[in-house]
Amino acid sequence: MENGSMEIDLLKLFFYYVKRIWIIALCAVIGFAAMYLYTAKMLPDTYTAAGTMYVYNGNPNAVNYQYTNTNDLDSAVQLIDTYMVVIKSNKVLDAITEKLAPKYPDITPDFIAKSLSAGNVSETSVLQIRCTTGNPQLSTDIANAVLDVAPEEIIRVVNAGSCEVIDYASVPLLPDHRNPLRRSMMGALVCIVLACGVLLILFLLDRRVSDASELTESYTLPVLASIQREKSDDKKGEKTQASFLLTNRSPMEKVEGYAKLRMNMLYTLVDKEHHSVVVTSSISGEGKTTIAANLAVSCAMGGKKVLLIDGDLRRACVRDIFLYDSKYPGVSEVLIGNISWRQAILSTQYENLHILPAGQFPPNPAELLGSRHMQELLAELEQAYDLVILDMPPVNVVADPLAVSSIVAGCLFVVRQNYTDHRDLRRSLIEAEMTGMNVLGFVFYGEELAGGGHYGYYSKRYYRKYYKNYYSKYDNRSKNAGQQNVPVSASTGVNQSVNPVSQNKNG
Repeated sequence: MENGSMEIDLLKLFFYYVKRIWIIALCAVIGFAAMYLYTAKMLPDTYTAAGTMYVYNGNPNAVNYQYTNTNDLDSAVQLIDTYMVVIKSNKVLDAITEKLAPKYPDITPDFIAKSLSAGNVSETSVLQIRCTTGNPQLSTDIANAVLDVAPEEIIRVVNAGSCEVIDYASVPLLPDHRNPLRRSMMGALVCIVLACGVLLILFLLDRRVSDASELTESYTLPVLASIQREKSDDKKGEKTQASFLLTNRSPMEKVEGYAKLRMNMLYTLVDKEHHSVVVTSSISGEGKTTIAANLAVSCAMGGKKVLLIDGDLRRACVRDIFLYDSKYPGVSEVLIGNISWRQAILSTQYENLHILPAGQFPPNPAELLGSRHMQELLAELEQAYDLVILDMPPVNVVADPLAVSSIVAGCLFVVRQNYTDHRDLRRSLIEAEMTGMNVLGFVFYGEELAGGGHYGYYSKRYYRKYYKNYYSKYDNRSKNAGQQNVPVSASTGVNQSVNPVSQNKNG
């Protein structure tokens, strides 16, 4: 049932980053603020004292600073590095430590070596010795000690002609410039890189279905329809399941979405022996009950005589949409022979739609659904109704949907956007294939369907503005309100006092 394994889509990755740009921006702000605070408030002040000395190199092969080229500059850098090696030698550092010991008894050669740096002044033979510490007087004393001790050792090691001190270091009055802005920019950049890295890992680990095109690209089964999922719109963020039910006052795009699903499903049932369809999913929470209920309503509006069976004998959900009493007998009582199916049928305000509740929860639902009585029940119901829709539990949770695989025309798999995992979906399809369940196709159920593909995020507003206006041009329901054949209550669209259908009506 699969076309192949999923591949990394760079365009999808790009829009994944775009949709989460606020996370990257937030990390950048945090990194900038943290580094700025650390640099400006928490980083200790440092003081740099600098002195200069002139080194006359008697070696004719050494660099001539009056006429320099690229090779000469490289030689100059190497020569300065040589001077620093000499200055940081144990002999020089020990001499400096001994010189400073009376005033700074705790000073060590290692501390002195870490505080020292050097460079030439304007590409000349003048060598600048710099010392950076947290104490201005200490920086000055170390730099001057180096100027007193190092010249003799430099002359001896590099065979310099002479080495004379030009200026001794003076005590710095102000701390070194920290440049907090530059450090803060670096902190922001580091946080951006880290945020992008974490998002990339999450992207690679995320195997949820984000678009209907992923289903057509990854599986051979068709997507029968893409249904717009409604969000909660009240102040508490809650919305009863009954409010999701399709009515003749529903948005036109919602009505047309279910109409498309109805027509495509009926097309797949052509020449089938049975006309019973299971609506299921791979895991719970994907909206299968909402899809099953609205599909039944849409088929009833289309003139079909429809029976909706609550086949979830473990956790009945149809009653939460059509608001009937949970004590009504249903499938379980019919299968064990307590009542006939005609006594358990409930009517709704939709003229052509009836409901068979789940009934009381039995201890062995899979055995009941796979029994001979279930086969006989469906055969009788198919004689009495044009279409039988069974709302069944998820395939990966229980085996109930697979128990009826041989006595139904097939099943519809509901796939919820950014919720259904490809791994769960593949596992459920494999199980359906092993039991001989005919999968008719997918129903993609999502909130961001506008535009399709990766551009749905940007075109959502355009969709709402343009396509709703487009549908409104073809929506004449308000003009013909009096000609509607389906009476619907103003609140939920169903008769809240659902009554059993008489035996004569279905007989």
